[in-house]
Amino acid sequence: MADSDVGVPWRSPRLYLLLATAAVAPLDVTVVGPALPAIADAFEVSSARSGLVITAFAAPGAVLAPVVGMYADRFGRRRVVVPCLLVYGVAGLAVTLATDLWQVLALRAVQGSVGGSILASLTLALVGDYYDGPQRNAVMGVVSAGISFSAAAGPVLGGVLAARSWDGPFYLYGTSVVVAAAVYWFLDPPPIGGATDREGSWSYLRDAAASLPAREALLVYGATFGGFVLFFGGVLTAVPFLLEGTYGLASGRVGALVTGATMPAAVVAVLNGRFARHLSNLGLIAAGFVGYAAGLVGVWATTSATGVLLTLGVFGVGHGLLLPSAASALSELAGPEFRGGVMSLRTSVVLGAQAVGPPLFTLPATRLDVGYELPLALGGVGAMLVAVGLVAAVGGRAGVVAATAGEP
Repeated sequence: MADSDVGVPWRSPRLYLLLATAAVAPLDVTVVGPALPAIADAFEVSSARSGLVITAFAAPGAVLAPVVGMYADRFGRRRVVVPCLLVYGVAGLAVTLATDLWQVLALRAVQGSVGGSILASLTLALVGDYYDGPQRNAVMGVVSAGISFSAAAGPVLGGVLAARSWDGPFYLYGTSVVVAAAVYWFLDPPPIGGATDREGSWSYLRDAAASLPAREALLVYGATFGGFVLFFGGVLTAVPFLLEGTYGLASGRVGALVTGATMPAAVVAVLNGRFARHLSNLGLIAAGFVGYAAGLVGVWATTSATGVLLTLGVFGVGHGLLLPSAASALSELAGPEFRGGVMSLRTSVVLGAQAVGPPLFTLPATRLDVGYELPLALGGVGAMLVAVGLVAAVGGRAGVVAATAGEP
């Protein structure tokens, strides 16, 4: 690839263009969530109907992510990222002109068909195009950290802007238009071009599936799904209810605590390149699940909100290990001509986890009246079993240690 060093190329303009592209992706839901009550008031609808603003965005992406990835592989990933950024930004800005809720929902569906997690996955695919080896892990870590920082800042920005007007957060999508222009003019084409000679969608899907080592792909996709189920269901759903019900924290303090506790994910992700010199990607993923296990069991065992903060920090370390390592593993498994589709399928996996995770943690607590501590503890036990299973699947210590660990 173009850059063969093992460190992060901090002086490279390309890195900052990739970071900017990744940073606008988490604005999909995080900045809109705080505005939902204001949207309900503005259009005089129920909270359930205003919540459709989130659903309208998420549903198209789950279905269309592999399709967008296919076209990225066919025509070149940079050439697809630019129009996705433009549509994402323009549709978001257009929401500010809406006079009825159905218009908001229609524009959000347009946004969701090309933006959010799809943009994040395409950016990670570009990282795979430009970099390889430990440097790929290093840049994946930095880009993943950028996504995490942006996701953490989203609720704060959205809340401040929504306090002024229901459509205030949607003006932030104008940044996507600016990033699109910068990527178009200044991001050099990746050394890997699009494969334009595919016969059709089915041919592409068949060839893409055949190009992947089935066992390794299932391990990485499965680990990604499991990690995000624990994140969306445990940390973002069950823990807030636990903090409110057990420790009596108000929603503002709950949000600040959860955000602060998950920030270690961004810090650890930045260091992924260093970790990759000693452990394989699957080894790092297994270590991530150990962090998940310790964090969730710790939330169950602690007796204070401060304890929850500290143990969630351990969970954040695990999440920071999994995010870039899983992306790097998928990038390595995919042939260059299929990398966009393989990475976009990751989007469908994440969105599936987003749908499945919350009910897995809330239904036992509400239907069986066991509280939220027990589901969190069981989630931690399950995470440890996954970690042990991953180590066994890759052949023990020999599969966990990176091939470059013994190199000077």
